[in-house]
Amino acid sequence: MIGNFLSGRFSKRIGINPMMLAGNTLASLGLVLALVLFAVGFFHPMSLFGPSFFVGIGNGMTMPNANAGIVSVRPHLAGSASGLGGALQIGGGAALSVIAGAVLSPESGPFPLIWVMLVSSYSPSPHRST
Repeated sequence: MIGNFLSGRFSKRIGINPMMLAGNTLASLGLVLALVLFAVGFFHPMSLFGPSFFVGIGNGMTMPNANAGIVSVRPHLAGSASGLGGALQIGGGAALSVIAGAVLSPESGPFPLIWVMLVSSYSPSPHRST
């Protein structure tokens, strides 16, 4: 809710691409914090779920702007773009769930899950050709 509020409040003024970059950066920093906490030996549920707060805010900042960007590229294809974007989100999430499940084990601890989340939170710098 906080990320969506920030997105609604600042996206028009700041722009879609900077808001997506800020959201991805915040989500990535939350995951890096979780990695650091586990790496130094804080094996507690809050070491995962506390930093996930920032992942949620980052996703709340990123997703509305990404969806707006999807449908704004070619307005006459907005319905198709929205459907394709939703399918890619669901399909990508399913694929990442399979990958995370395959690499997780009681011996591995939380590290593979956090790495899968961190790699998937990366987004190349958005740019447009003029």
